[in-house]
Amino acid sequence: MTAPPNVLILMSDQHNKSMMGCAGDSIVHTPRLDQLAAQGSLLENAYCNFPLCVPSRMSFMTGQYPYELGIYSNYDQLPSDTPTFAYAFSAAQYQTILSG
Repeated sequence: MTAPPNVLILMSDQHNKSMMGCAGDSIVHTPRLDQLAAQGSLLENAYCNFPLCVPSRMSFMTGQYPYELGIYSNYDQLPSDTPTFAYAFSAAQYQTILSG
């Protein structure tokens, strides 16, 4: 039986997509990010659908818009019964870690 692939999702705040060596920046040196991009998937046209980080991150984790979740500020919390991709990975027997 083949082991499932490892999955690493890096999300950085206020990181312009062009500010990595693999994106053509000649000043900023990002060798580890460049290596990860070369060996995995690099989302070149991803965008944030809310101007605050918490609603945007909750939207990313659930696949729902912030208004659908009722999350509009950095003080709001996602209800524990809302499905997220982290829950889906756990249900598929992945060991998950969320860190920020």
